[in-house]
Amino acid sequence: MPDVTVINDLKEDIHIAFFLGVPTNWKNHLKPGERWTTHLASLPLHFEARSVTESREFSHDESMEMFATIGGACAAGTAMVSGPLMAVASAGEF
Repeated sequence: MPDVTVINDLKEDIHIAFFLGVPTNWKNHLKPGERWTTHLASLPLHFEARSVTESREFSHDESMEMFATIGGACAAGTAMVSGPLMAVASAGEF
């Protein structure tokens, strides 16, 4: 479980986040020259930086919305596959 430090070498505030499907660790308004250290899971993560002037902040609500979208898509995919299999099994053809 590594600690990761991000240093803002830009001339403007930024919003940054590490994603594990959804934003799991984030810091909004990282000032120029500021450092932010966070403890991350030992898993492949996606990193995103957003300009403060052009983009919205990362938030818990955004994470939950993305989680619900991904979860709904997985449930729909599972239903599409398991429904026909159950019909075949109940017809005795399995």
